[in-house]
Amino acid sequence: MTDREFWMGPDFPRQPQEVLERLKTYGACVAADAMKGFNAMNGSIQPVAPVRCVCGCAVTVRLRPGDNLLLHKAIEAARPGDILVLDTNSSYRNAVIGGIMCGAAFGKGIGGLVVDGAVRDVEELRSHGWPVFAAAVVPCAVDSEGPGQLNHPISCGGVPVHPGDIILADDNGITVIPPAWVDWVLEGCEKRRQSEARRMAEIGQGQLTSAAVLGLSLIHISEPTRP
Repeated sequence: MTDREFWMGPDFPRQPQEVLERLKTYGACVAADAMKGFNAMNGSIQPVAPVRCVCGCAVTVRLRPGDNLLLHKAIEAARPGDILVLDTNSSYRNAVIGGIMCGAAFGKGIGGLVVDGAVRDVEELRSHGWPVFAAAVVPCAVDSEGPGQLNHPISCGGVPVHPGDIILADDNGITVIPPAWVDWVLEGCEKRRQSEARRMAEIGQGQLTSAAVLGLSLIHISEPTRP
């Protein structure tokens, strides 16, 4: 293998575990609301099976279509709790990972796998309950020849992802939180959760109508003005 066949970026600092655990208590929806929908991956990437909420730092991988060499490198480089995030250049004809490689990755302790591409062996993935998110499922395998990139900026689910970004993923989808945003996202999440708790309490007491929840007044939903 020559230097031209793969490009490996530097390692990155991880977020404190207490920050990741706190974000997990909010989940993807609250975090997405706190960011006003910014940096939420599109709906093409779905969990292969129902999953618990996972949160970890992104190890980014860019693959040549039909190849997964750098994914092997990423599994070696990842630390426990990291989330592997794969950009396959919008290739959905070949599965870049299946049961064997998932077994190796999750056996090492990775926190999750996000693939803007295809996976296979879904029965095995589901039976283990591995948190795998993917855009497609196909039976075809891939080559492992390269080239590719590890820990360089990529695009996944329509969102830019940099090495070390925080990935917060659950059954509702995936949000990407740059490290520089952590403090204000956490603040926004807490405000959002408190606001939702107040509204639910008011609804339970019959004090809040659906129109009020949406910020509507009766004048806005009355008969339209005639010309």
